[in-house]
Amino acid sequence: MDMDQTLRLVIVEESRNDAEALANILRNSGQASRLSYAADQEDLVAALDKQSPDIVLVASGLEAIGLADVVKCLEERKLRIPVIAIGESGDETAIIEAMREGAIDACSYDQPEHLQLVVRRELSRIKITQNAETFELKFRESEKRARMLMESSRDAIAYVHEGMHIFANRSYLEMFGFDDLEEIEGTPILDMVAPDDHAEFKEFLRNYGKDGSQEGMLETHGLLPDGKQFDAQMEFTLASVDGEPCTQIIIRSQGASSKELEQKLKYLSKQDVLTGLFNRQYFMEEMELAITDAISGSSNAAVLYLLIDNFKDVKDNVGIGAADMVVSDVAELLRKHTSDSDIVARFGDHSFTVLRKDCDIESFQALAETLRRNVEDHIADIEGQSVTTTCSIGMSLVTESTPSAHEVISRADLACEVARSSGGNRIHLHNPVVDEKIGKERDQQMHALIKESLEKDQFQLLYQPVVSLQGASGEKYEVLLRMLNDEGEHILPTQFLPISEQTGQVAEIDRWVIRQAIRALAEHRAQGAETQFFIKISGATLLDEDLIGFIQQVLKETRLPGDAIIFEIAEKDASLHLKHAKTLVKTLQQLHCQTALEHFGAGPNSFQLLKHLPVDFLKIDGSFIHNLATNNDNQAMVKSILDTASSMNRQCIAEYVQDAHSLAVLWQSGIHYIQGNFLQEPSEALNYDFSGEIA
Repeated sequence: MDMDQTLRLVIVEESRNDAEALANILRNSGQASRLSYAADQEDLVAALDKQSPDIVLVASGLEAIGLADVVKCLEERKLRIPVIAIGESGDETAIIEAMREGAIDACSYDQPEHLQLVVRRELSRIKITQNAETFELKFRESEKRARMLMESSRDAIAYVHEGMHIFANRSYLEMFGFDDLEEIEGTPILDMVAPDDHAEFKEFLRNYGKDGSQEGMLETHGLLPDGKQFDAQMEFTLASVDGEPCTQIIIRSQGASSKELEQKLKYLSKQDVLTGLFNRQYFMEEMELAITDAISGSSNAAVLYLLIDNFKDVKDNVGIGAADMVVSDVAELLRKHTSDSDIVARFGDHSFTVLRKDCDIESFQALAETLRRNVEDHIADIEGQSVTTTCSIGMSLVTESTPSAHEVISRADLACEVARSSGGNRIHLHNPVVDEKIGKERDQQMHALIKESLEKDQFQLLYQPVVSLQGASGEKYEVLLRMLNDEGEHILPTQFLPISEQTGQVAEIDRWVIRQAIRALAEHRAQGAETQFFIKISGATLLDEDLIGFIQQVLKETRLPGDAIIFEIAEKDASLHLKHAKTLVKTLQQLHCQTALEHFGAGPNSFQLLKHLPVDFLKIDGSFIHNLATNNDNQAMVKSILDTASSMNRQCIAEYVQDAHSLAVLWQSGIHYIQGNFLQEPSEALNYDFSGEIA
C-alpha cells in the first residue's frame, strides 16, 4: 500500500479524542487515514462488519476490551490484520507481552516516530503480501486456463517425460483409444508411433534440444488402436509440469475443421447438461478470478448458495426423472431473476450458486429474497401432478481478506445450513460468530447420530480384497466402516471419526467393528472359506486396558481362531502410544492374532518403529503408490521399504492401488500383496475371485 493511499484504521481507545490523536500522528507523517473508533467489543464488531481495516491500534489497560479480546475477535472472523499495541511504555517487556497476546509490535504514546515507522513497515508488508497473493492466484488461473484450452483443443496434445506420457488431453486420448488419463500415464510415446518409424523417432528425440532449440517438428506415422496408421505431424516444445522438465507434443488434426465439435467441446467444458447453467468447475474458476480482483482491490463480489429443501421427498413422491424436472424449473427461475453478468451454476445434485461482482450487500440480499419467494410460489406440473418446493439460501462476501474460493463456498454453505436448520425457506448472510456456533451444533448432531448408530446398529461394514501377487493361498479382506444417515445414505469415516475422537466415542465404535466383523467372518468361514480379516484399531483403543479381554471373549463366543484376524495400527498412532502398541502387539501374538502397521513410511521414524513392534505386515502408505510408474522418488521409497521388510522377514502390502501402471511396477518389485479400487471398490459382499488373474 502506498503512502498516498488512504489507510483504513480501527483504533480501540477509551475516547474518540485519544483515537484522533493517534490517527493524527500518522497523518503528520504524510499518511492519509480514515478512522473507525471503538471503545468496546460491540463498537469493534460494528467497525469490522462495516469494512475490513488495514491496521488495528489497541490501547493497553482498557477495562471494556483488552488486546487479547481484539485479537480473538479478528481470528473469529478469519481476518489477517496486523494489530499494534499502544501503551505508556515501549520497553522490551511491554513489547514481548503484547506480542505474546497476538500483536505484531508495541509502541508508546511518547514515541510517535516509532508508531509511524511500524505502520510504514506493516503497510509495506501488506503490499508485498497482496502482490504475492495476486501473482500466485493469477499464475494458478493461467495454469487452469491453459489446461482448459488444451482440454478443449481439437488437436491432440500430450506431455512426455523420459519417453513416458504424464498428461494428455481428451482429443489425444480419443485418438488412441483411451478412456481416461490414468490409462495412458506411464505409457511409452513409442506405442503411438508406427513400428517402421521407431528408429527415426528415437533418433529425433536423442537429437532434439541439443542445439539449444526449444521447438521441433517431425513428419511420421501414428499407430491407432486397431493397427491402422495415419500421417502425423508432431510438434515438439520444451515445457514443464509441476516444476519437472518435459516435452509437449502436439499432433495437428489433418482433417477438415469441425466447428460443430469445437462448439460442443466448449459447451461441455462450461455448462451443466441438465439445466444449461454453468457447471461447478467453471463456477470455481470464476470464483478464483473474483478473489484475485478482490485482493488487488479492483472489485468486490458476493456468493449465493441455494439448496432445495425437500428434494428427497420430491424424489420419493415423483421419481428421479420427475425430480430432475423440478431442478430444471428452479434453474429457470435463477436464470430469469439474475442478470447476464452473474455467474449462475448448478453446483450439486440439488444445489445452485450465484456469483455477482461489484454489488452491495443490500441488493444481493434482495436478490436472495426474490429467489426464495419465487421458488416457494412456483408450482411444477409434472405428468398431471403438482409439485411445490422451497429453498434455503446462504450468502458470503468476497473481500480482500478472503483466503480462497473454497473458503467462500464453505462459508456460503454454512450460512445455507443455518437457514435450513432454522426451518428452511429462509435466507441468511454468513456471520462468523453465529455460524461457528451453528457449526458446533452440527458437530453435536453428528455426536448424537453416532450415539444412535451405536445403539441401533446403523453402522455398516464393507470389505475390500487384499490380493497376493506371489500366489499365496487363502482370502484376505480389509474391513471398512460406513455410517448410515436417516435416508440410508453412506456417511464416510472422514466425516464422523474426527467427531468421535473428540467425544470419546471412537473406542466404542472400534469395539462395534471388532464384534460385528468377527461374527461376519465366523459365518463366512463356516461355509468352507479360508478367509482372514484386517481390522483397524484407533489410537484411543490402544489405551483400552480391557481390549484384549474383549477380543478374547468375542473369539470364544464365535469359536473363531485368532489367526483369522490381522489387527491394523496406524503408524502415527503407534508412534504416539509406542508403549501401549508394543504391549498390544505382543499380547495379540499370544492369541495367535497377526498385526499390521498401516500407512507405513509416512512418518519420520518409520523404520525405527520396527525395532519395537514385531508386526507381521507393513501396509505402505498410499502416497507412495500414487503415480508410482512415473515418480522416481516413490519408487525409491517403495524399494527401500521392501528391502528393509525382507531383511526383517515382514510382508508388505501396497495400499490404494488405482491403475495398471502402478500395478506393473509393484509386480516387478516383488511386493507381496496389493489393495485398492483398481482391483475392487469396497463392497458389502465377500465375493472377490481370488483364483483369477490380475489384469
